[in-house]
Amino acid sequence: MKKLINAIRSLFHGDHEAGMATAEYAVGTAAVISLGGVLWKLINDPFFRDLLWKLVQWLFNMIMSMFGG
Repeated sequence: MKKLINAIRSLFHGDHEAGMATAEYAVGTAAVISLGGVLWKLINDPFFRDLLWKLVQWLFNMIMSMFGG
């Protein structure tokens, strides 16, 4: 009887999904590398860099105007 109870318990609490963590890490790593490549391309693009710089300046001016600067 004890073996049956342990077998049923192992169905719910066992390591039947032990290999999933490795697959999830692999997919996550591939996603991070892909996103990093896209960001690297964007940052090295002069148009995007100018756009980003204008956004930073606009935000800075907006914050300074809120404080009367």
